[in-house]
Amino acid sequence: MPKIKKITGKLLREWLRAEEFKKWCDLKQKGKGILLFQEYKPANHWINSRNGLSVSEWKEALKMIGNVSNVRSMPGRSKDGSQCRHCTEFETLPHILGFCRYGALLRNTRHHAIRELIAKNLPPTFEVHQEVHCIAEQGSSRRVDIIAIDREKDTAIIIDPTVRFETGENQPLEVNEEKKAIYEATVNYLKEKYHISGNIAVFGLLIGARGTIPKFLVQFCKKYKIPVTVLKDIATTAVKYSVQILRNHLYT
Repeated sequence: MPKIKKITGKLLREWLRAEEFKKWCDLKQKGKGILLFQEYKPANHWINSRNGLSVSEWKEALKMIGNVSNVRSMPGRSKDGSQCRHCTEFETLPHILGFCRYGALLRNTRHHAIRELIAKNLPPTFEVHQEVHCIAEQGSSRRVDIIAIDREKDTAIIIDPTVRFETGENQPLEVNEEKKAIYEATVNYLKEKYHISGNIAVFGLLIGARGTIPKFLVQFCKKYKIPVTVLKDIATTAVKYSVQILRNHLYT
């Protein structure tokens, strides 16, 4: 007779939690990109601990996770229509956090803060350069966020961290391919500039605007010996600056 597994309270709670998470992910608007929150769960520590966030920032961040922030596209939120209050586009949370020109400076600050976190936590064996101007094969100018050179192996890596509103589980790989298409054309120029004869690999690293850390980024950190504890700091930094971008858009 087959052994029947005993259903404990813990197993039941885990099953119920998984079922509710699946229902949430299936929601067309409020579940958009939520699936990425399960790819590296330690990065979600701020949801319970509020670590690094004020109470008001934490509350606003929770609203962003559910995509229920007070933007004009939310039904019943505005009597002035759904047009962005600072441009002619449709005012959604992804538009505010990623596209509206009104928040461009704060988005750059968010990006630079995360770039600094990655650059300063690369192993000391790397020679690290940030914001490097270079020329692509077609003659156009590009700017590489980070180039880390391993002189011992005579190789290098180009790292381009990108903060975007989460849309789906394939987004991290799509961002990586997008960045490869942009920066692989600069490899020959950088080899000549930094006297590298070996391979230069390109990595486009997605960080979710609402603090998600994809598995692709986790694997990159493990491969290049960046402490995984840094991922929590990256997640909190992304959330904190996204809240500032949203507040600046809504109340300034």
